[in-house]
Amino acid sequence: MSRYERARWDELQSHWEKKAKSRQLLPPRVRAALETTAQATKDTASKASRAIVDATPEKVKDIAGSAVDAALVPTVQGLVHILELINDWVVELTDQEAVIKHHRSKGRDVSALDDLKALDLEVLDEFTRGMVLRWRTLGAGQGASFGALAMVPVPVVGSLAAITLDMVAMQALSGAIATRVCYAYGFDAADPAMRHMIDRMVVRAYRNQAPKAGAVKSAGAAFNAAKGRVNWSQKLREDHRLMAAVEKLMKQLGDGSRVPVKNARMGMPVVAIFAGAGTNAHVLGDIAKQARHYGATMLLAEKYGLQLPPNLRQDLDSDEPTGDPDDRWRP
Repeated sequence: MSRYERARWDELQSHWEKKAKSRQLLPPRVRAALETTAQATKDTASKASRAIVDATPEKVKDIAGSAVDAALVPTVQGLVHILELINDWVVELTDQEAVIKHHRSKGRDVSALDDLKALDLEVLDEFTRGMVLRWRTLGAGQGASFGALAMVPVPVVGSLAAITLDMVAMQALSGAIATRVCYAYGFDAADPAMRHMIDRMVVRAYRNQAPKAGAVKSAGAAFNAAKGRVNWSQKLREDHRLMAAVEKLMKQLGDGSRVPVKNARMGMPVVAIFAGAGTNAHVLGDIAKQARHYGATMLLAEKYGLQLPPNLRQDLDSDEPTGDPDDRWRP
């Protein structure tokens, strides 16, 4: 084991130990609730992703060509381009030959994934090191795009469709990022241990959509409800509390005078964009980070006959989740 690998192994042990301790701090009732809901969440994510992938993108493409007002066509066509870009990324990330070609270009004698395991971990880490920042940045852009799309006043292309498509994109990208990390450390993504990690990543992306989806949906509904309104009403504030909160904030930041409905309404796209950008940047960046830790840990354990941390051994020995699907990946 090289000096770098020894230092990295110590760092990884500390990482997994810290995560195990944070798990133990959860109250018993919370742990029990997480264990009960874990598998249900995974099943729901799987069913939803299949249904969404089958239907939604083609609907959006059809609308881009016919049913949208001419002024909105560029916006919807932009969405189609984003979907195509995501598809290209998924194809690229799940191509193991791309990883092998990278190392060949550096003069390393590799012809298959297994050959990568003979290389020093420092070389493999070098290949994945930039992934965290890259996917935080790309996640922010993707999330902001879908957040903005939720403001388009067309039923099929509005907030619900934007949320749906965003979920598909996040699931696809999460799985693809985890797959690329598997290949980067010499593992076949079809290997049971690696497949387990990829499945958990997809579930994590699905679970993190709920708070963001709620904010984007509320912002889109408020944006549409306030269109053409001049005066506030109690019902408007009660039905659209997010917009009422923006009104209150604008009063606090200003001189306390009345805030026109149209001014608060224009804050809704900002809420949707930041909700999408912030969440997606965090989720994709964290997936890349945690997948790197997992891949490096598995490699060193296999390469030098080292024992996996207890929390990883327990999870891999069971076909059923032992707790919250996010537990192993939460910082």
